Amino acid sequence: MGYHRLIARISSLSLQCMAKVYHFMNAVMTGFWLGVMGDKSLDQADDLHYKRSSKYIDDSYNRSGLFRWEKVAIEKYFSKARAILLLAAGGGRETYALSKMGFEVDSYECNKALVEYGNQFLQRNVIKARIEYLPRDAVPAEVKKFDGVIVGWGAYTHIRGKKNRISFLEKLKSFLRNEAPLMVSFLYIEERTRQDRIVNKVSNFLKIFSKKGKRETGDWLQSGFVHYFTEEEIKNELIEAGYRVIGFNSVDYGCIVATI
Repeated sequence: MGYHRLIARISSLSLQCMAKVYHFMNAVMTGFWLGVMGDKSLDQADDLHYKRSSKYIDDSYNRSGLFRWEKVAIEKYFSKARAILLLAAGGGRETYALSKMGFEVDSYECNKALVEYGNQFLQRNVIKARIEYLPRDAVPAEVKKFDGVIVGWGAYTHIRGKKNRISFLEKLKSFLRNEAPLMVSFLYIEERTRQDRIVNKVSNFLKIFSKKGKRETGDWLQSGFVHYFTEEEIKNELIEAGYRVIGFNSVDYGCIVATI
């Protein structure tokens, strides 16, 4: 083997080794913090993430309209809808875009800073819709029937625990007219990885020393808490909550549409 070829192989192997070490340590540290942190600490981590990100309070971003995968789903499944309930409205991007498309939108958001900015943004852009504050993982106190419900970009992926997610989905059924669509976006993964298993084992080992509930495979800490779903897992959660799945997409971002 020539000298230059040997150097090339050694460099390649060393980089592969370092990548494996990085992914392993990342999984171990994620598992550690998921095992140590409780709900209040994770709430604070979520809040810090959104405070540090200027994207959600940027007018040009919020005027950019629906993402491609969002637009495809809305055009296909919400064509007969007029009144829409939007949860996790952020800084107003979806509210702005849906209002421009002619929908009547009741919007809610759990981050008070985003609620304040979002309403100022909508007012500046002459959009009549408003964003109301609603605690995380909750549904509005006043039950109204809508032609469709949208759980805003990635919000479902922040809900901790399958039991809590299914309870949330069950509560949403009261807001849907018969055959009306529910659209949920989420972080998608094709299959479970070694890193997923490491995170789960480390976090649940630490949970032995506390009274906190166990973490689930797919739970990660990426600035804030997130949960990754396979296609089978997300479909099963909707079905367990009493829905009939009518659409699924994993191109660009995970998106599922269901009805009751």
